[in-house]
Amino acid sequence: MDIASELKYFALSQGLVAIGSAPVAAYSGAPQGHRPEEFLPDAKTVITFTYRMNQAAIMNLPQTRGQYMMEFNTVNQLLSQAGHKITRLLEEKGYPSLAISPEAAIGDYPRLKADFSHKHSAVLCGLGQFGLNNLLLTPKYGPGVRLGSIITTAEITLDNPPLGDNLCDNCGQCVRNCPAGALGSYQEDYSADTGRTMDKQKCAHYMFTVHNGNRCGMCIKACLERFS
Repeated sequence: MDIASELKYFALSQGLVAIGSAPVAAYSGAPQGHRPEEFLPDAKTVITFTYRMNQAAIMNLPQTRGQYMMEFNTVNQLLSQAGHKITRLLEEKGYPSLAISPEAAIGDYPRLKADFSHKHSAVLCGLGQFGLNNLLLTPKYGPGVRLGSIITTAEITLDNPPLGDNLCDNCGQCVRNCPAGALGSYQEDYSADTGRTMDKQKCAHYMFTVHNGNRCGMCIKACLERFS
């Protein structure tokens, strides 16, 4: 079994719902300090993968915020474990590799800016597109997934079927439902490939000050209704 097939098989065994890859050169437009080769010299490939969240905790927000946080934290742990195991598999084959946490570890929380953008990487890896909510939308589960990534010195191609039409229909429900008013106007700068400008300080303040670090999830709920 070649390494790409082995990785796909292993990803499914870990409960991941999708996995893709992109060459490091595709990340040349990332801001300085956030590029794959700055974390791992000699990096050749980035692998990004998704894990589906259970929907009831999202669809019944805000009443189920406690249950949503449990889901959020559990999925982050599962993604971290999957990233660790895939990294181990690659390193045992002689390829130094680095798993990136699904949750920001040293990132700038006030601006919601992590060390590495899983969402941008997922788009480059063919797993989905950006929606107006600035979340990754996937063909099957919409925004109801969380992400992890691995930077590796291996040259790997994990192809995914073309996405086709824009997954976001510009309904604007996420904008109207944002309790922090963080999504604002979107007509001028939204792109399915690169996302859009949003007021991250408003979003961060609502989560970390108003709700003491509990995630909001209302933009996910508004969008997920279309994919249910």
